[in-house]
Amino acid sequence: MPNFPLGDITSANATLVLIVNGLFPAGVRLQQFSTDQSYSQDELTIAEDRMGVDGGLVAGWVPSIKTVTIMLEASSPSHAALSQLYRASERKRGIYECSLIASVPSINKTFTWTQGILKSGTPVPAAKKVLDPTTWKFDFANLAITDAAI
Repeated sequence: MPNFPLGDITSANATLVLIVNGLFPAGVRLQQFSTDQSYSQDELTIAEDRMGVDGGLVAGWVPSIKTVTIMLEASSPSHAALSQLYRASERKRGIYECSLIASVPSINKTFTWTQGILKSGTPVPAAKKVLDPTTWKFDFANLAITDAAI
């Protein structure tokens, strides 16, 4: 049996900072994430392809939106900032440009999403036996991945 080094995939020490131009230019560190998940990025479409009637495959790169979902416990102090962004967008009847930085020390990576917007959210937690987490979806134009956690 091969002897592989132990891989650390801890997510508990990851940090997430939301920057919103016009509201939180210095950034807000998000905290008190959902029990099962703090954030996730949807699958990205990298290329579009098709097969010709003669069996030849053709393909091309296509740009894609990078959708990130943030899940916060209903009691999260960060709920106030995301609710403030939601309310400000409603009052403005417009959007605020956002960036999001995830630093993940266990894998020594930083993920930086830029040129984004708050697309949708559930500012009201579902009231069950206990309150459900709230979810907030952002769409971004760009994603940069660096090999150093900040």
